[in-house]
Amino acid sequence: MDQAQRRNKMENKNHRKPKFDPRKEYFFKNGGILLEKQLALSQGLDIGPGQLKVFSHKDVRKATNQFDPDLLVGSSTHRNVYKATIGDREVVVGVPLQREPNPTMIDRNLTEASIAIVMSHDNMVKLYGCCLETCVPMLMYEVLPNGNLSEHLHGDIASSSRIKWADRLRVATDTAYALSYMHNALRKPVVHRGVHSLSVLLDNLFHAKLANFGYSVSITPGDTSQRWPVQGTPGYVDPEYIQTQVLTDKCDVYSFGVLMLELLTGRNPIRMLRGGRDLVDVFVSAVEKNDMIKMIDSEVLEQASRHEIQQFAQIALTCVAKKGAERPTMIEIVVQLRQMRAQLNIPQLMKHK
Repeated sequence: MDQAQRRNKMENKNHRKPKFDPRKEYFFKNGGILLEKQLALSQGLDIGPGQLKVFSHKDVRKATNQFDPDLLVGSSTHRNVYKATIGDREVVVGVPLQREPNPTMIDRNLTEASIAIVMSHDNMVKLYGCCLETCVPMLMYEVLPNGNLSEHLHGDIASSSRIKWADRLRVATDTAYALSYMHNALRKPVVHRGVHSLSVLLDNLFHAKLANFGYSVSITPGDTSQRWPVQGTPGYVDPEYIQTQVLTDKCDVYSFGVLMLELLTGRNPIRMLRGGRDLVDVFVSAVEKNDMIKMIDSEVLEQASRHEIQQFAQIALTCVAKKGAERPTMIEIVVQLRQMRAQLNIPQLMKHK
């Protein structure tokens, strides 16, 4: 081979395209975003790493038995949810349907992962791991056997077995604990922005755990200069937030107040809004007309005293005050709900960190 041929062979070798490995590229890109989110959320505090594990795509395929349809337990427009076994632990895995990167879904999933790394509370759903090798990261959660609160208030479960008053009071208290922790555990409050009955999951003893942290953000208290695009579920979103786009922890308080009214009345805020009515407006109007009792769910009327109903309603009404400054903090709400449960002699079984 003469010198020219050797030179041509070397040039051709140098011009070969490197083998493209999308999983490796996704892994590094998603991992970098996750680290940025974790650092931003921890706000410079040395709080130590969480227990989140990173799994390969091969691990997920094995855990779901190659995405066995028999293990499919739910689906949405964005993902399929499978039961899976990792080691000796049963989890659920959200598998994205997208074949191309979706910036919105990537941001939501990595926000959830960063929350799991930085924040940990008994009343927050545990995220056990994630897979960064797909275009949209996959997340692995603990299994909550009783599903979500909405199913027990409005779904097929509700038609056959109504959720009891003591359980509703426990659910409200547990959810309040989770939000209080999010608002106070770090130097700056972390606002959930997605509080509604689908985001409250239940174990077999009706202890509640807050989920769906994809819209959560860390805010600077008192900063009214920053505008936040409105996120949340219609029927639960703070009207003041919608009007001003100023985000505070009191936005969560409003959404929690709607959740309390949902527990009290058994009415679906989303369905009501689609029909042109707002649960808060309808309830406030009923109170003003002294017709509140007509709105209370039959299960609550049978099991709760008139005093308990009025106490619970009063807390909810302070939460949905028109102005955020007039609403209580989640710490104050926790204290009030604990006092109510103490009066009913309901055991405080959960350990709250």
